[in-house]
Amino acid sequence: MKHRILLVEDNDRLAGMLRSFLESLGHEVRALADAETAIALLGKEKFDLLVLDLKLAGMNGVELLQRVRRNPELKELPVIIMTGVFRGEGYARAAAKLGIKAYLEKPFGKDAFLEAVGAALAPPPGRRELSAMLLDLYHGGKSGVLQLGGGTRVVFLAGEPASFSSPGFVPFLVAEGHLLRGDLEKYPLSRPGKMPLCEAGLLSYDELQEQSRLFLSKVLIEAVLQNQTPQFLPDAGPIEPPLTPLSLPRLLYQAARQGADRFGADSFLNRSEALYPLRTGGYFRLANLLGLGPEEIGVLEQLGQGKSVREIFASAPPARPAWFLDFLVRLGMVELAAGPAEDRDAGFPQKMLFNRPIEEVVEVEVQGMNFDDLVDELSDSIDLAVGETGMAAPLSASEIDFEQEVQRDYAAIQNKNYYEIFGLSQANFSFASLKESYFSKTRQYSPEKFMQLSGDTLSRAQDVLSHYANAYNTLSSVIAKERYDEMLNANVIGLGGRQEDALQARIQFQSGKVFLEMEDYNNAERALQDAYTLDAEDSQTSAYLAWSIYKNPANHGSQVALEKCRMLLSKSLQMGRSAEAFAFRGCMLLDEGRDGLAEGEFQKALRLSPQERHALGGMRLIRERREAEKKGLFKRIFG
Repeated sequence: MKHRILLVEDNDRLAGMLRSFLESLGHEVRALADAETAIALLGKEKFDLLVLDLKLAGMNGVELLQRVRRNPELKELPVIIMTGVFRGEGYARAAAKLGIKAYLEKPFGKDAFLEAVGAALAPPPGRRELSAMLLDLYHGGKSGVLQLGGGTRVVFLAGEPASFSSPGFVPFLVAEGHLLRGDLEKYPLSRPGKMPLCEAGLLSYDELQEQSRLFLSKVLIEAVLQNQTPQFLPDAGPIEPPLTPLSLPRLLYQAARQGADRFGADSFLNRSEALYPLRTGGYFRLANLLGLGPEEIGVLEQLGQGKSVREIFASAPPARPAWFLDFLVRLGMVELAAGPAEDRDAGFPQKMLFNRPIEEVVEVEVQGMNFDDLVDELSDSIDLAVGETGMAAPLSASEIDFEQEVQRDYAAIQNKNYYEIFGLSQANFSFASLKESYFSKTRQYSPEKFMQLSGDTLSRAQDVLSHYANAYNTLSSVIAKERYDEMLNANVIGLGGRQEDALQARIQFQSGKVFLEMEDYNNAERALQDAYTLDAEDSQTSAYLAWSIYKNPANHGSQVALEKCRMLLSKSLQMGRSAEAFAFRGCMLLDEGRDGLAEGEFQKALRLSPQERHALGGMRLIRERREAEKKGLFKRIFG
């Protein structure tokens, strides 16, 4: 089905690629580079999907998303977020509160992008039908086949997922970097199914089992969150190996947790606040299967004390744990009664409850606090706002507006080197002081607060957090710190925008080269990957990153890593003829026993740099091999 998609991305090259992907599927695409034009176009034309980069010049993507959600006509518009700045689950959860369909961290693959687009454009049927079906399968211990969208078949044995077959599994492996398309063409699978991947040597059996479990969890959780209505057939039929059993209670818990931001807490509490949760026998049987977090355990610890729902959530933000109580009710672990009553017994002895020793589950006593203690505690939290005169009284840190804190921090980092940002100097530097200062400064920049900002303040908050992260990562690495100190002493340091990225790229590149000389290939690959992320168009960085990946023992035997090395070296040579790139390619060919081709690469390197040590060493090894071959031939001829 054809859809109209608005793509907002200021990287022309990436925008062109994404547009071609979408148009190849028959979609109509409008591509824009700025948020102002996008918001104007959204007010005039109708789109089925918005694909949005968060970091844009002028109005940024977060502010555009906020405006879209405040517009009654656009608040239901599906949105996919792309970002190379805000990484991590915390930012994804915060963005989810604004109703996004997918959160893609750059770099991402074509398959992952198109999968997100397909999911965002899929029509949502009713949710509770699938949840109820899965619970019915589990409680009834039923066996059979659950047919999901996209041709995926999930085999259930005794009420739990045990195996699957899906045309999406191989694309999943490719998207996750566990298979190469070239390998699939070179080593075509002998028959349908997953086991031929092992038979062809493309995956080990352990890898196949692990990736099968991850894929099966992913598709089932997505099916629950997307409210699919699959068909269940009671005849399991043939079961495709390997078996990949999953715990259905844990899987449903993970799905409920991921969908917590969309849970109607107010509606649930209005219906249930006067009721009393009672623990059932299922509570004791299932509590150790769920792998709960501290927030959920906090809810469990309040059960069995004769409290109503209203009393349980009286001292906590109800929107957060309310979804969990609803989940316990739906799973049959808790019943909601009209009045207080005794919980049911477990019926069997237990050493652990929700994976903690029974004796540790005790009520924490509230310690008394006298007036002097209260004064001491409050005095520790006092923080003066900017300015020294004309203030009637100091403000506590929690009372200072977050936007004021951002402006203050932004002003404080201007024209300061990395040491000065943290109140340190080269002379008094210590890792303990650096760590303490870094976490003190960044603790206030939570994902939830970020999503409340807009305009210039958000851009400045991004810059502040980026400076803090770059400064901390540089000074906490011995090698990177040495390179930074050299640049600092040479007076080549400057902060701000692209200059900051260029500085970080230089530091990480130089650090990576030092790690290579030390034969610390793991850290070399990490540093050079960071440099490449910051400046992917530098030919030297591409070449050295390829070499670090090739030399890293952790990558030995990985066809994916080898193909990445070749790609990076080809890219390096396309951007600029470099002696190192020719030499590194020659060494790889030499290891493959292709001496003639390797010699040609070494000669190209030496024409550019007569002292290139890898090329000189490679030529010397080729001569030694040829001399050995001559001696062997002479010996065979003349005895």
